[in-house]
Amino acid sequence: MRRILPVLSLWSLVLGALPSGAQEPATASPAVAAAPAGAGDDAATAPAYPAQPADAPRTAESGGREDELSALLPRLALDDELLWLEAGGKRFFAFRRAPARDKPRGAILIVPAPGRFIDETPLIRSLRNLPPAGGYSTLAVQPPLAGEVVPAPTTEPATSAGSDPLCARLSAALTALVAEGAPLVAIAAEAGSVQAVLDCNGGAPPPGVQAFAAIGRWQGSFDALDVPSIEFVPMRDTVAVAAAERRAAKPAAPGAPPRRRVDLDGVDGHFDGADVEIAKRLRGWLERLPPPTRAAAAG
Repeated sequence: MRRILPVLSLWSLVLGALPSGAQEPATASPAVAAAPAGAGDDAATAPAYPAQPADAPRTAESGGREDELSALLPRLALDDELLWLEAGGKRFFAFRRAPARDKPRGAILIVPAPGRFIDETPLIRSLRNLPPAGGYSTLAVQPPLAGEVVPAPTTEPATSAGSDPLCARLSAALTALVAEGAPLVAIAAEAGSVQAVLDCNGGAPPPGVQAFAAIGRWQGSFDALDVPSIEFVPMRDTVAVAAAERRAAKPAAPGAPPRRRVDLDGVDGHFDGADVEIAKRLRGWLERLPPPTRAAAAG
């Protein structure tokens, strides 16, 4: 394994170097295989997704920053960390970390805020890197970067989310996680991606997800959520606090799954200095959850 330059420093260079509208190349990218139907028992070994060569032609479908990053990523990420997945005939990248044990005790799908690169913030890096020490594999999926993600609400599951790019990516990423055989699959979404993820399945988490974490500012509700949830609220973000108070004011329906709210005093919407605390609290919460009973847990 090798890394030519740290991801964070090169990400700063990429942000400064990329034009606002990248010219679309004429050559399409080669096809990338979807997640396998089954995986081995050793979760420390990444699924055998094809690696994209550094000099491979880029796809014109994503465009802009994502197109440029796709060409750079093989030189920015560790060899066993970068995964290429496919959704709707388009390739996209994800970052994976696996625990040093035969089987993971759980898996966490991480969805950064819309328009953010996977490794752009300390929060997402901590969410990716700390849970594996407790036996959890993590997979951070890249939200589409070509434009603002505004998924239309739908009652269809993420696996049938049609043309919405984020929903299609979630489905492909969840397929990869479920193939690892983890007994618990959770989603941790940040800011605007919280409601975007829920909208993929009519307000509920996608099939196969047994726990849900919402981090930061979002305006939706947990009304249709049928799995345990935890919410991290930055108390210096008045908009996030007001939205959390509206959710808390609505009484839970009889038999609703448990909800937990964590108020982060002195923390704003950037979560500066709170990233490690959030990652540790999320891991601890998952460790104390009872075995999943939701029908979707069976797949």
